[in-house]
Amino acid sequence: MGRWTARILGTLIVLLFLALLVGEGMPAVSQLTASEKLSFLGMAGLTVGLLLAWKWEGLGGMVSVAGFALLVAIGREHLRMWAFWLPALVAIVHILCWERLRTDAPAGLAPWRLSRTVVLGLLALLALFLLLCANEIFVRPPLMTPALSPSADLVGTWRATPAGTAVVLTIHADAAVTGQVGGIGITEARIVRNRSWFGKLMHFNSEYLIEGALASEVRVSERAAGKQFTIPLSARGEALDGSLFLAGQPWRLSLERQ
Repeated sequence: MGRWTARILGTLIVLLFLALLVGEGMPAVSQLTASEKLSFLGMAGLTVGLLLAWKWEGLGGMVSVAGFALLVAIGREHLRMWAFWLPALVAIVHILCWERLRTDAPAGLAPWRLSRTVVLGLLALLALFLLLCANEIFVRPPLMTPALSPSADLVGTWRATPAGTAVVLTIHADAAVTGQVGGIGITEARIVRNRSWFGKLMHFNSEYLIEGALASEVRVSERAAGKQFTIPLSARGEALDGSLFLAGQPWRLSLERQ
C-alpha cells in the first residue's frame, strides 16, 4: 500500500509540476541568476526522482530528497511551501518502502485492507484536490478569487529597468494601470488578484497579475517585439517582484516605488 500510494501521489505531483511549467512557460536559463539556476536544478531533482522511483525505488527517493535538500539550502522559505515538502515526504515513503520490502515479510503477518467507504472518500478528496489545482493553473483569474481593491501600499508609481528597458507602472485605486514600457505607453491594462485562498495555501502563482497592451510595438531585444504583455507580481518587502512577459519572453522585474 505504501509503495503504490507513493507511486500514484508522485505521478500526480509530477503532472502538476508539468502543468505549471506549461502554463507559466519554460524560463530562459541564460537570464536566471546562479541561485535561480540551482533552484531550478533542485526542482528538477525533486520531480525526476519521483519518476525514477517507479523503476528504482530507493534511488528515486534519494534523488528527490537531495533535490529538496538543495532547495532548503538555497532558501529556508522553501520549507514553508507545500509544493516542495509534499513530494519530499512522498520520496521518504519510497525510501522506507524500498528498505522494508527488500526483506522478507515477517511470519504471521495478518492481511489488512481499507474499507470501500474509506477508499471512495479518499478518491473524492483526491478529485477535489485536482479540481482545485486545475482551477489555479488554467483559469485566469481562478474561481473564488475576490475582486481587487488596491490598498495604499499598492497604489502609486513603480519603476524597474529589466534588460535596460525602462518599465514605469502607475497603479490606480480603481485597479487600472497606466505607464510605459521602453518609452511606449500601455493601454487597457488592469491589475487583478492572481490566486484564490487555495493558491495562496499551496503557494501557486503570484499574488497579482497585470495584463494590457502597448500603444505600439516596442523592441525589447534584437529578436523580440510584441504588443500584448502580462506581469505576474508578488510583494517582497517594499518592492514588487515578478516578470514581464512580452513577445513570448520573460524579463525579470523588481519594481520599486518612485
